[in-house]
Amino acid sequence: MAVMCGMNYIKTILLGFLGGAAAWFLLLPLSGNAPEEPVPAPTPTPTVVSSDFWQKIVSDHVLNTVAIQSFKGGSMVREGSGIVISSDGVVITTFDVISGADVLQVFHRDKILRAKVIRYDGIKNLALLKVDSADMDVTRLDRDYQFQPGQDVIVSGKMVELSNSVVFAQRGMISYILSKDIVIDTEPNYFLSGSKVINNSGIVVGMSYLRSGAVRLITSEAIDDFVKSHFESL
Repeated sequence: MAVMCGMNYIKTILLGFLGGAAAWFLLLPLSGNAPEEPVPAPTPTPTVVSSDFWQKIVSDHVLNTVAIQSFKGGSMVREGSGIVISSDGVVITTFDVISGADVLQVFHRDKILRAKVIRYDGIKNLALLKVDSADMDVTRLDRDYQFQPGQDVIVSGKMVELSNSVVFAQRGMISYILSKDIVIDTEPNYFLSGSKVINNSGIVVGMSYLRSGAVRLITSEAIDDFVKSHFESL
């Protein structure tokens, strides 16, 4: 009787094992033909940093940032910012800021300096100005920065209030990137042209300008190439 019970127990185990194996073989072809579920692309997440962190970065750039006013026929027609790129008074800004002007003023520290255009390119939207000043602080450019959507940046420059230049800054985020166009998700204020675009390492990665109601970016690589081509031509 004990032998019979043992054989029935073993028989039950074998039948269960064979049934499970048969089911696995039957389902295997079906699972092999089933389409794979697409893996969603990760959504870029902006880096969260404190306001004190950004204020420190902006303060580090005060001395090599200038405010620019353009005049035509005695009336101011445009204002923007500029970036000091040579200690002997060479400043780069956008062509938008200086286009059509007959007088240019640059506000540096507590001085108002007359500027002259020494090189410009309307297609690249870049212009070089020269002011009579020495020992100016020079901006460091990151020409190799790799832009990606979702990166935090700060747009910072100077504007004129009551004949004095004041620093402004606003947060932004790289919105989308095309082959020749980078858009920043930030408030499109009229005075942003020529402002620095600074990454969260405190380095200038570009310069902002406005087009069609959006804030766009000229890369530091393009700025650096433009500056180098000027000095190489001298």
